[in-house]
Amino acid sequence: MDVRSVAELMSVRELHWRVGDNDVACRIDEAKGQGTFSVFNTSLPFRILDSSHVEIAGKIHRFYVAHNRDSITVWLDGHTYFLRRAKTAAVGSAPEAATGEVRALMPGKLLRLSVAVGDSVTEKQPLAIMESMKMENTLVAPVSGKVSEIRFQAGQVVEMGELIMVITDSLES
Repeated sequence: MDVRSVAELMSVRELHWRVGDNDVACRIDEAKGQGTFSVFNTSLPFRILDSSHVEIAGKIHRFYVAHNRDSITVWLDGHTYFLRRAKTAAVGSAPEAATGEVRALMPGKLLRLSVAVGDSVTEKQPLAIMESMKMENTLVAPVSGKVSEIRFQAGQVVEMGELIMVITDSLES
């Protein structure tokens, strides 16, 4: 298998959680049930053994995960961890009418992208198709502008709320 094939199979997820009063970012690089979990500038290798056992840094742990809309409950070796999805807006900032952020509306697979970095788009233009729970959903441009960043490729799995792409206002330089 060539390097390109391996890269296409790799799923990369960047998640932001609220733990106590802190926002915590973590990154999961995974392919075929194994990979690396990175948090607090520390990377730990993991391997999912079955539906209730995971090996983390060479040690086997029992686990269970329950997904909710804006939270995840993780049971690991008898300890329960409740993680709430972090809000991306800065504390005290006024909400904007529309930003150029295009986020996953629910967890699922990004089937295809209709745009590339540098493309000009108009408000409500279809940008991508996601599949979740056997239904296809269209992600549309929240504002007119230029696609300045795309963080995922077709075929990758994304979590609800993950930033898929950024559209920069055409008036910005």
